[in-house]
Amino acid sequence: MRGKWKLRSLMIGCLAQGCLAVGFPAWAASPGPASTGSVASGQTSSSPADDTDTMYKSEVHRSFLNLIPDAPPPGYATMVSRWLVMVYGILQLDAIYDSTNSFNNWPFNSGAANSHTVETNALPPTTNPSLGQTVDRPAFGFDANNSRLGFAISSPSYEGYKIRGLLEMDFLNTPGECQYGGGFPCGNNSGPGLFQFPVPRIRLAFADISNNVWGNLLIGQYWSLFGWRPYYMYNSLQIVSGPGSPTAWFPQMRYYHIFSFTHGNKSEAAVAVMMPPSESFGMPAFVEGLKWVNTHWMGEDTLGNSAKGPSPLSIGFSDVQTTYNGSFIPVAGGPTQTFHKITSAYAVDLLLPIIPIRNDSPGNNLTLAAEYTYGQGDAWLFPNLTFGLGSYAGTAGPAGVPSPGLIPAGNGVIQGNAFVPLNLETFYLNLQYYFPDEAKTWISFGVAGDVGTNLQALANGIGPQKLGGGVSSNGLYKYLAPWTRNTYSFVNISHDLTPAVRVSMEYGVYNTLYTTGVNADDQRIMMSWFYFF
Repeated sequence: MRGKWKLRSLMIGCLAQGCLAVGFPAWAASPGPASTGSVASGQTSSSPADDTDTMYKSEVHRSFLNLIPDAPPPGYATMVSRWLVMVYGILQLDAIYDSTNSFNNWPFNSGAANSHTVETNALPPTTNPSLGQTVDRPAFGFDANNSRLGFAISSPSYEGYKIRGLLEMDFLNTPGECQYGGGFPCGNNSGPGLFQFPVPRIRLAFADISNNVWGNLLIGQYWSLFGWRPYYMYNSLQIVSGPGSPTAWFPQMRYYHIFSFTHGNKSEAAVAVMMPPSESFGMPAFVEGLKWVNTHWMGEDTLGNSAKGPSPLSIGFSDVQTTYNGSFIPVAGGPTQTFHKITSAYAVDLLLPIIPIRNDSPGNNLTLAAEYTYGQGDAWLFPNLTFGLGSYAGTAGPAGVPSPGLIPAGNGVIQGNAFVPLNLETFYLNLQYYFPDEAKTWISFGVAGDVGTNLQALANGIGPQKLGGGVSSNGLYKYLAPWTRNTYSFVNISHDLTPAVRVSMEYGVYNTLYTTGVNADDQRIMMSWFYFF
C-alpha cells in the first residue's frame, strides 16, 4: 500500500512540474500593471484608452480551449493583471431570548404562538396536552449560521463590455450531522444539528454583463427585483427576511438599464424572469421595476442587520406576475377540475434622508425607510410566510384529491371548484438615527407586518381549524388555525468598536392575530456580534 502511495505521489509531482515547465514561465515573464478599481463598491474600473485594443486583440477566451496552451496569447499577462478578485465575509454570533417557544432562532415571517393557538399534538402526531405549556415557556439560543463568505470577480473592459461575477454563501441551510444523542432534537427545524453542523447555502451566484450603451444583463441567483432588493430593507437584527419584507434570492435572468440626468438624478428600469413558486405551474414569474435616485441627497442607511453606508434619496416601484396552474378532484369520485390563474402584486419603496449627509461627512443623520406591497398569491416572495395554513392550502378539503404539492402554503386555497389566491398586504416603517460620527453609534426604530386581507373571510366560510395545521419554524407544533395579521415592532442600538467589529442589541415584539380571534405575543431580545473582513 505504501509503495502505491509513493508511486502516485511521484506521478502527480511529475505532472505538476511538467505543467509549470510548459505553460507558466512564459505567462509570468511579463507582469502587468497593478489592478485598479473596487469590486466592493460595485464600480467598474477604467483602463487607459491606448491599452484596450492591445489587451484583447488576442481573443483571450480561445486559450481556454486547451487546458495548457503551448504559449500564452499576446497581452495575456497584461489582461490577467487587470482582473480584480476579492474575498469578503462576515463572522456573526447571535444570542436570542424569546418569551415563548414560538420559533427557532430565525422566525422569518412566522407567527407568534401560545397554548391557545397550537394543536395539542406533538410531531409526529401523538396526544400531548403539555405541548401548549411548552410553547408558553421561554426559549434561548445561540448560533453563528448567518456568517457569510463571498468571492467577487471583476473583469477589465473588453470592447465596451465588462463582466462581474459573485458567489456568496451562508449557513442557514438544513443540518448536517448531530453530535448529540438521546433526547436532544437534531431535526430539520431546531436543535444542535441545525445550529452547529449546518450545510452551506448559496445566497448569491451570478454574472453581470455590463455595457454603457446597451445596458446590463444579469444571469444567476440574485436578489428579488420585487421590492428592489437589496436597496430597501429595514434595519433589524432579525435574520432577513422578517415580517413585511420580500427579501429573498431567486435564480433569474434580468435586464436593466441605468439612465443618468443632471443634478445627480438617475433612474433604473429593469425586467426579470424568475423561478416560480412551483415548477409544476409551467411558467416563470415575471417582474418589472422602475427606480429613481438622487445622488446629491445622501443619507446613512443600514440594510438588514449589517450593511451600513451612505445611500441616496430614492423611490422604487415594482410589480410581479405569477401563473398558477393545476388539477384537482373537488369531490371524491367526481371529475377532475383544472384551474389557470395569473396573479399580480406591486411594491412601493422609499428611502428618505430626513437629515442628510453634509459636506461628505456622515454623522447626526436621520433616515426614513418605508415600503408597502399589495397583491394576490405573492406570499412565496416572503420567506416562510404560510399564515399557519396546513394541507388544506393544497387540497379541496377532506373529500377532494389534490395534485401533490399543488399550491405552496400561504399563496391560496382550493374552494369549491376554484383556486382562490390569498390577498397579501405588507408594510414597514423604519427610522434610523446616526449620532455624530465620532460616536460610531446609531439607533433604529421600526414596525413591520404581513396581513392576509381575505383570509378571515375564507376561514369563516371553510372553518378556521380546517385551514390550520401548518408546522412551526422550530418543528415543535402545528398551528390550530391560520393567522390574518403578524406584526413586529422593534428598537435596536449598534456600535462600531472598530471599522471591522460591531456589537448590536435589539428588543422586539411579535404580535399575531388568529382567525379564531386569539392574539399571541412573543418578546424577543437579541444580541449580535459582527466581524467584517
